[in-house]
Amino acid sequence: MDSKYIINLDGNKENSLPLSSYFQNPKAIILETDKNCLISHIFDLQVFDDFLYVLDTRIAKSLYVFDMNGRFVRKIGSLGQGPGEYSQLTDFTIDTENRFIYLLDYYKRVHKYHLDGTFVQTIIPKVQNANIMYIQYYNNRLYMSILAYKPVPGDFMLLESDPGNGEILSKSLPLKYNKGWAELIFMSHSFFISRMNVPPLYTQIFMDYVVSLGDDITPYIEIKSKNLVTDKDISNITDTRGNKDIFGSFRSYFRGSVKIFDVHSYVENDEFILFMYQQGFMNSCAVIVHKKTGLVKLANQFSNDLIFKNGENHFFLEFAFSDSKGAFEIMHIESIARFQESIRNSEVISGLDRLDELRTLEEDANPVIFYYEYK
Repeated sequence: MDSKYIINLDGNKENSLPLSSYFQNPKAIILETDKNCLISHIFDLQVFDDFLYVLDTRIAKSLYVFDMNGRFVRKIGSLGQGPGEYSQLTDFTIDTENRFIYLLDYYKRVHKYHLDGTFVQTIIPKVQNANIMYIQYYNNRLYMSILAYKPVPGDFMLLESDPGNGEILSKSLPLKYNKGWAELIFMSHSFFISRMNVPPLYTQIFMDYVVSLGDDITPYIEIKSKNLVTDKDISNITDTRGNKDIFGSFRSYFRGSVKIFDVHSYVENDEFILFMYQQGFMNSCAVIVHKKTGLVKLANQFSNDLIFKNGENHFFLEFAFSDSKGAFEIMHIESIARFQESIRNSEVISGLDRLDELRTLEEDANPVIFYYEYK
């Protein structure tokens, strides 16, 4: 496959890339904490028409809508077994042109709603012997990332379906492009990235490519490195599992490793492409590609110098979503106490938006979202 961008990750790395080189004016969006919208963990965030769509797949198992000031607006659907109700959400996608939202329920059913939450229909995609892991609407098609029950080398990772009746229209990306990996691993993000851009993009954890959706599934970015995960690595993980679950084997194999996998935290505008990737189990490295010049900058981390006085000594989590104006970072519940300690130690920039409110957040508060405008 011929890619539009080829990125070699074996070049010299800086210690950090400062966010202030690319963004400005971080805005704190403190999500309202109310009994009707309690969130344990944000799995996915999408923004459309100045509303935040927030998916919690862990405890609430629901999709909530907030305005850009963090005020709770509505919940889409509800838990249950009746029409328009769901049992376990795993992903969602928005049809921005026709103003519908699709919710993936327990790997098999897709519920369709108007953006105001009115239920439209439930679609049962005609997928056999496989689970649907993630979904993405684009150009009157519903793309589905699937995982077969008993995968064989000729299986495909991506299906294209009719969003009205669930008929399968095409199959793309043979399993070989993911080194044959076909195990259920719950990552902290969907495999569909750049979700509101035209076209959206897709990648899996061990793919060397980021591909674009459309009439043809075409390569957009190719990752090159001597440390990329190989077919042999995949065999080693699955063959030496023993009594461990697959995630335990995955974690053990990559702990302390220099192997590269999993493009995430993806942001793109007219000027640059930004993303992170895993090198080993715990290390998230940083990449910036300047689109007009082709210059690639690599670093061990992003420096969050827009929030912290010394950005290199503090944490940047990851971007969960981006649009034409900026990018959104999630500060999950488990990071709030650490952030408040940084405030008490005068390590946070004094002029940070809503600093006094951030200082007094309760332990059981909903997550906080930081919105960074492009420079």
